[in-house]
Amino acid sequence: MNLFREITEENLHEILKKVYKKGQETENISVIELIEEIKKHFLTYTSK
Repeated sequence: MNLFREITEENLHEILKKVYKKGQETENISVIELIEEIKKHFLTYTSK
């Protein structure tokens, strides 16, 4: 699977907005949690 062919710029923008929002909403979030959130969203877009 070539991730760069699977994800469009618009999808990437949506992922980044969701992760940013999660980081802002959660007072104490670890880097691991943010990475897991990014991974979850990437998998959502690549499995379509």
